[in-house]
Amino acid sequence: MEETTQNKIKNSKPPKPDDYIVTAKNFSVYYGDFCAVKQVNMGFVRKRVTSIIGPSGCGKSTFLRCLNRMNDLVESCRTSGALELDGVNIYHKRLDIVELRRKVGMVFQRPNPFPKSIYDNVAYGVRLKGKCQKGELDDIVESSLRRAALWDEVKNRLEQSALGMSGGQQQRLCIARALAIKPDLLLMDEPCSALDPKSTSRIEDLIGELAGEYTIAIVTHNMQQASRVSDYTAFFYEGSLIEFGKTKDIFTKPTNKSTNDYITGRFG
Repeated sequence: MEETTQNKIKNSKPPKPDDYIVTAKNFSVYYGDFCAVKQVNMGFVRKRVTSIIGPSGCGKSTFLRCLNRMNDLVESCRTSGALELDGVNIYHKRLDIVELRRKVGMVFQRPNPFPKSIYDNVAYGVRLKGKCQKGELDDIVESSLRRAALWDEVKNRLEQSALGMSGGQQQRLCIARALAIKPDLLLMDEPCSALDPKSTSRIEDLIGELAGEYTIAIVTHNMQQASRVSDYTAFFYEGSLIEFGKTKDIFTKPTNKSTNDYITGRFG
């Protein structure tokens, strides 16, 4: 039987610095005078899934959104320290944000398909990058929908509005749209919170299929989901990174009492 990603992680050596695609170094985030994320030091291992867990308001979504500078839209937001993607500070003043968001795709809490056809939703980001031949674009759309486990469900209605799809299908469409631009890192902010159990299971299966091909960071309140889909887990509390390590270790032998209390349901 083929070895699972979790088993490979369990039996592997600790990551080396070069294994990280993203590294946070004393990274903090402020909204005005309020410090929402406090001097975080951690990394995201290449082509692995990392879950970020913690109670509401602990800074996990704020941290995730910094990875493609979505927090730039908040006027009072500022950062300190460094957040590096392949050794380049994401917050360098000369950084091309459009190129950053090509490298770092994002799937939000609620599905947000564009009011366009299924085909045009997936093709949108590819067209923004520049000219693309129709045949090449067709191949990218089909490949992305297949990777999102959606092709067989929509291949005969690609020109229909994406707004007519179910919630679970819309979320997988958003994943296909993100994959179409071939990101180095895929962010998922509570991607299943608005979905029914069946759709949630499909998304979790999809994350498992994408693991090993993409680096994925997922924010989730669901402890069972974090333990099922991720190789590494980071626990945030009151803006601080409390503990980070292999998911199996975090859930079976956490080193911090707060981590253990949260995982066992004593607070949160």
